[in-house]
Amino acid sequence: MVNKLEMRNTLRRMTARYTPSQMTDAQADRYLNLAYTLHFPEQFKNLKLTKPLVFLTTPNVDTYQFVYQNGLVVNPAGTPGTRNQFLPGNISISPPVYCQGYLLRYFQDKTTFYNRWPNLSVNQIIATGGNPANVAYTGTIPPFPFYRAQLDIFGKVTEAAVIISAYDDSGYTYSLTDVPQPGSNIGNLVESDGTVVTGGVNYVTGAYSFIPSNSAVIPAAANIYAAVVPYQASRPVDVLFYNQQIVFRPCPMQVFQVEFQISQQPMDMIADSDSPELDEWYLFICAIAAKLIYTDFPDPDGLAYLMPIYQDQLQMAQRRTLKQLGTQRAATIFSQPGRPYAGYFFGTEYSGV
Repeated sequence: MVNKLEMRNTLRRMTARYTPSQMTDAQADRYLNLAYTLHFPEQFKNLKLTKPLVFLTTPNVDTYQFVYQNGLVVNPAGTPGTRNQFLPGNISISPPVYCQGYLLRYFQDKTTFYNRWPNLSVNQIIATGGNPANVAYTGTIPPFPFYRAQLDIFGKVTEAAVIISAYDDSGYTYSLTDVPQPGSNIGNLVESDGTVVTGGVNYVTGAYSFIPSNSAVIPAAANIYAAVVPYQASRPVDVLFYNQQIVFRPCPMQVFQVEFQISQQPMDMIADSDSPELDEWYLFICAIAAKLIYTDFPDPDGLAYLMPIYQDQLQMAQRRTLKQLGTQRAATIFSQPGRPYAGYFFGTEYSGV
């Protein structure tokens, strides 16, 4: 079995850096892991790194995060965006997508998806001003349930879904938007600067409560409005992948098992005894690492020596996958693998129906 120690020695010989004084072990390992985890999976398509991504939906939650970065922790207990080198990242996500065994229509174009599932907002009066300072406004926002704001992988709101506002003819204005709490049907209501939490809203029951900050008073002449996007929960039939987020429609009504196809990023080789997932990849990985070294330390003669080795190993690495793919017909818009439910009377996503 080929391990990282042997790959390090091969890399030294490829680049004529034979001793630690010319390139330390840590530097060599860094180039090998950069080549293996970042450049190697992008150089060619391989079935070995194609894996299923299976997760469970949460009732009344329509949006889920897809994390590309190697081991990036979403909404961690500590610092957002921290990484764990022992967790694999992902290169890409692709159909088919299944929900409880049912095939979902897969979209990557936001316009097409939201033309099919428009976020039509309902804006209505829910109260009037006039409460004394530090007295809460409470009530229920109909119709419910309604969608919650979308968060990016760092927990920042990308698009608010609940907007509470107040204004009158004198020019007075006041507004609140929602920030969902992870693992809860409750969202915080924050003022326009996005930092002051004044209350909360329940996305499922519609109940809300807020107190304007700094003892502010909403004038009695001001109407208080709420803009929400209501939905009818059900089993999802469509899915959108956009902005590193997976969005289901309809919104899941209960826990469903969903399966995507992903191309997974290899994990770092930490110990000297670690090896790539397939031993036959070792020389190709070393060649990529050597190219990275020649990028940092230009050497035309060394690069000219290396490129034939790189091209030969690229073909070798592709051979197993190409043989496997060659056992079946390539899918087209006219073949059954690419046209689920195709028939004389039925259209597909390709026909626009």
